[in-house]
Amino acid sequence: MRYFEIEGRTADEALNKFLAERRISKDFVEYEVIEQGSKGFLGIGSKPALIKVKFDDGEFLKRRSKLLLSELLEKAGFSDFSIEVKEQGSDIILNIKSEDSSLLIGKTAQTLDSFQYILDKMLKTEDRTETGVVIDVEDYRLRTVKQFKEKAVRLAKNAVKTGKTVKLPPMVTMIRKEIHLSLKEVAGITTKSKGEGNVKEILIIPENRVRRRPPRQNDN
Repeated sequence: MRYFEIEGRTADEALNKFLAERRISKDFVEYEVIEQGSKGFLGIGSKPALIKVKFDDGEFLKRRSKLLLSELLEKAGFSDFSIEVKEQGSDIILNIKSEDSSLLIGKTAQTLDSFQYILDKMLKTEDRTETGVVIDVEDYRLRTVKQFKEKAVRLAKNAVKTGKTVKLPPMVTMIRKEIHLSLKEVAGITTKSKGEGNVKEILIIPENRVRRRPPRQNDN
């Protein structure tokens, strides 16, 4: 919940200005009039109205995100689907349920990653909190990230022991970000992405890595 103080010639004008600027409906706000404002005499001594608005930005973001995702799916040719809205930590999860789940995910999750990219762009201009909006399909993302995290952490710990760089298989941006974050918790390694486009490998590089010696040159 967030609070704003808005001025206008009248309380109604101040409220309408707030709603129009943020493209939200009156259902998401509560407000109280702090100053009624006055016209003064012949415009002299006039005072603007002042209202205090309480905005339920969390609930608005849930509904706005779900609506935008529904429109994206329909424009992409999908019609038989439902969207479950869940919360996970500070994130809002939009979990799509559909018989077309394999098409929605795509090869190596590239279709799902594209939907995420477009929705992020559409929400970028929204006046919102640090809450993230994450798209998933039949909990695919949740399962895949968990699987890759467990494997990545295990390989990272082994890389620290051996001093050898480890390469993870190519993965899309949304999953790669999660892996980079999880590996920050492992001491003694750094990570970086390698490749072109949005499908890249992750390199797990130990700080004490063993560097290959250059081949000996024959003096003869």
